[in-house]
Amino acid sequence: MNFAFIKRNYHITTFILLYLSLLFGFYNNESTTFGPKIDFEFALKQVKLFDENFIYTFLNYDKIESPTRISPLFILVIFIFKKIFINIDVVRLILLNILILNQFLFYKCLKEIFHKKFKIDKKILFLISCVILISPSFRSNIIWPESAMLGLLFFLFSLYFFLKNLNKPSKFNIFFNIFFLAIASYIRPSFCVFSIFFFYKYLTNHITQKFIIQIILVNLLLAFPAVYYIFFLDINFIKFSAGDLNFNIFNKISIISSIIFFHMLPLIFYKKNFLYLKFKSKDIILVVLLTFVAIFCALNFNYDLDRAGGGIFLHVSKIFFNNNILFFFSIPIFLYIIFKFAYYEKIQNSIIFLLLFILTPQYHIFHKYYDPLVLIIGFTILNLGIKKDFFSNKINIFFLFGFYISYYLVSWINYYYIKF
Repeated sequence: MNFAFIKRNYHITTFILLYLSLLFGFYNNESTTFGPKIDFEFALKQVKLFDENFIYTFLNYDKIESPTRISPLFILVIFIFKKIFINIDVVRLILLNILILNQFLFYKCLKEIFHKKFKIDKKILFLISCVILISPSFRSNIIWPESAMLGLLFFLFSLYFFLKNLNKPSKFNIFFNIFFLAIASYIRPSFCVFSIFFFYKYLTNHITQKFIIQIILVNLLLAFPAVYYIFFLDINFIKFSAGDLNFNIFNKISIISSIIFFHMLPLIFYKKNFLYLKFKSKDIILVVLLTFVAIFCALNFNYDLDRAGGGIFLHVSKIFFNNNILFFFSIPIFLYIIFKFAYYEKIQNSIIFLLLFILTPQYHIFHKYYDPLVLIIGFTILNLGIKKDFFSNKINIFFLFGFYISYYLVSWINYYYIKF
């Protein structure tokens, strides 16, 4: 009887087991991606400065001891929680339980698309949303609270209201979409790039010119505190990053395309027939052009792996061949897949991929910047033609979970050897 109950409620059972694994990871200070523990301990230095002199620290955030590009609002969240709960481990545990809501919001987004449109079983959608609880980046960044996952939480709120508006157009849905994206951007500034996509969708959604002006004004109003803080008060904390800002476009194209490719592998597995090279003239021309792009990237590539990051494929090339040759030969494949997915819905998908490329302006490029964001976007605002057959074929679900379990295990090796 109990087995029948568990089988019938497999989605809840999966969630409970994964949640318990997170608590176990918390108890053992799990940090499979290595960086979050260091970042959190570094953030506590700013928390201490807020505690000593709040006004001075907030108004001199780029001049304080040990400056950081982490948003002062995220530091403020930790500061407030620490004031209330005193013990930093209690603060971490409470934030873990708040940040786990990312999974629930991902489920709500999936339900808006696939349950309302295709009547997909909500249990399957809930199960799929649980996969982010296996993601090594997600796990580490909520066990050691990091601004990316708190920003993702509000981004998912924003995404939910955007998707809700597609099903039931409402000014309130649009304004909530804008409002929550603004909060996400204040916590993690990189999320602000998605305002370009949402604004494009509203422009092409046949809404009135008057309402477009209202949207612009609301965006400007919500952006004003940030503009005033950075440009008028001249508190440019964003310039501080590991290795500072770096705009080598060849590094970006190579590494980011490889990381996007990696995190889209479950969807590539599903769409493999669509992605086959068909030896038509336009496909041949595309491959030739991408090969030239790869050559330019290889000739101008200067990423130093000793400074960490770079993505799993670059590390694999270095481990097995002690050079970047395998990685360089793979660049046309990464770009070909992205271009094929972009072509599925030319403008919308192209905008999203472009935003993913400009998401990381700093020198270091880690998997954690795109995990689990790429998967979430792949199931929601990227139009990849995901239909009923994805959910009805258990192999797709098994591959999705198998991929993330494998990625999690590889990340344990990463913790002791290399830093993706």
